[in-house]
Amino acid sequence: MGKSGLLAGVASAALAVCTMAEAQTATTTVTKHRHHKSVKATTTMTMAAAEPSSGGATSSSAAPSSEPGPSLEERVRKLEEQMDTDHEREEAEHTRLTTLEQNFNDTSWTFDNLRPTVKSGDGRFTMAIRVRFQFDDINYFQDSNVHTITPFRNVQFKDLSSGALVRRAFFGVEGKAFNDFWYEFRLNAGGGGSAETDPKLSLARVAYLGIPNFELNVGIIEPAFMYEGTMSSGALPFLERPEIDNIAADSFGAGDSRRGIEARFQKQGVFKGDDNLVLNAAFTGAKTESSVGHGNGGDEQTQLLGHAAYRFWSDGVSNASFSADYSHAFTGGCVGCAPGAVNPINLQDRPEFREDGNRLISTGSINAKTADMWAFSGGANLENFYLGGEYARFSVDRLPVVSGGVQTFHGDTPEFSGWYVEGSWVITGEPKTYTVSATNNEVGGFGSPKVASPFSWSGDSWGAWELLARYSDTDLDWNENRVADAISGTQAGIPGGKERILMLGINWYLNNNIKLQLNDGITHVDKIQSAGSVVQVGQDLNILGMRLQFTN
Repeated sequence: MGKSGLLAGVASAALAVCTMAEAQTATTTVTKHRHHKSVKATTTMTMAAAEPSSGGATSSSAAPSSEPGPSLEERVRKLEEQMDTDHEREEAEHTRLTTLEQNFNDTSWTFDNLRPTVKSGDGRFTMAIRVRFQFDDINYFQDSNVHTITPFRNVQFKDLSSGALVRRAFFGVEGKAFNDFWYEFRLNAGGGGSAETDPKLSLARVAYLGIPNFELNVGIIEPAFMYEGTMSSGALPFLERPEIDNIAADSFGAGDSRRGIEARFQKQGVFKGDDNLVLNAAFTGAKTESSVGHGNGGDEQTQLLGHAAYRFWSDGVSNASFSADYSHAFTGGCVGCAPGAVNPINLQDRPEFREDGNRLISTGSINAKTADMWAFSGGANLENFYLGGEYARFSVDRLPVVSGGVQTFHGDTPEFSGWYVEGSWVITGEPKTYTVSATNNEVGGFGSPKVASPFSWSGDSWGAWELLARYSDTDLDWNENRVADAISGTQAGIPGGKERILMLGINWYLNNNIKLQLNDGITHVDKIQSAGSVVQVGQDLNILGMRLQFTN
């Protein structure tokens, strides 16, 4: 065979090998839809081509045979089964996690201390229902000679009204929101007695608690101010707070129902482990349902208040603390204003009972642009014995008198004061409580004892019993014997009167929610009819008051 023939033979053999190799290469593609997923399996089988023999002839030898693998259909089936198993495992895990999450987020109810409280599963939201009810019966025992009029005596209030009243009837909700906020809403259906009613909207506030040891409080508030002003109305040792605390609440921006904003710092262990420091500042306006100070020249009776309290010693049961308070009031008075255009300041109070609305001591209306007050107080309990007291001083910047555009009397600064001391003995042994921290105004003050053995006929327990006494002295006289002098331009003095009350009381705590109180107020009022007068309008009287209280 010639050279060209040999080359043709080799080419033919190579072409044959390639053709056979291509024929023996099979590619099968299977696509199957299951659970919205695509599976693509490709199997390629290739037979190797034989190499030419040494003699120049082309030959092919197959690769050594092996055990045949699973078929394409078998491999696809196993893959689908694996996918089904994985899918079922994912579904089971999802169901388990969803169940756990639902259980975690379920709300819960508690009924601690008769206070219904609902709480979200994550603890970021709570809502408690609060109720307080106080039913009073007040009786005024006046001497029969109060109706006798002489040149030197003409009693101002001859027939004070005895009777019953609902002193407080609070209903509201409070709680936590978004973990860092506190809210409180409270309505009051009670009243102050036969001559007046309290504002219906008592509290409506939101507080931010997200910064440790700080609180910012906005809305209708009750700022922490004065010694017994930091005690809950449900924990008061007597039926009413002392007169100087009530004067501060009415005329210097404290008490409930105040429109305002308040900031507080509170921390334990500031200087030593058992101490407790409270610093409080507030800016308040008039009370709800009040138009005091509105009108020409009015400032809506705005006030700046500061309060500081420090517990300097405690052994866990006994406590000792002192506190200080200051308020600057913008009362709304103005020079040359027409009578009735503004509401001037009036320092006054009832004789520590509220059925009759008459104030036995009162400065009367004072036309003042501003007024100031400061107070110091302290208290301590040694286990079941308690002693506390407070002193306050009030000053009023009385404006000059202008008539026809001409000043006829100079301005001056009348000053008034008051103090009290009180004590109690819990004869059943329970100690007074001290409130270290709180989300409301009841912070850094003393409270009621916690009843160790609630009253029960069958349990042979009589609850807790407390004996109390308080002496208060309030002086609203300032140069009361001085008459107006047009020549010197001196205004008349202010015969607001002096009131001294010895209050005796007994409290029966049937349990931590129900309390019975009995108070006897031995009262002496010394007041003249007008500046420089010799006519006495005060009197001596005895006031007996009883209260049934429920609070949660």
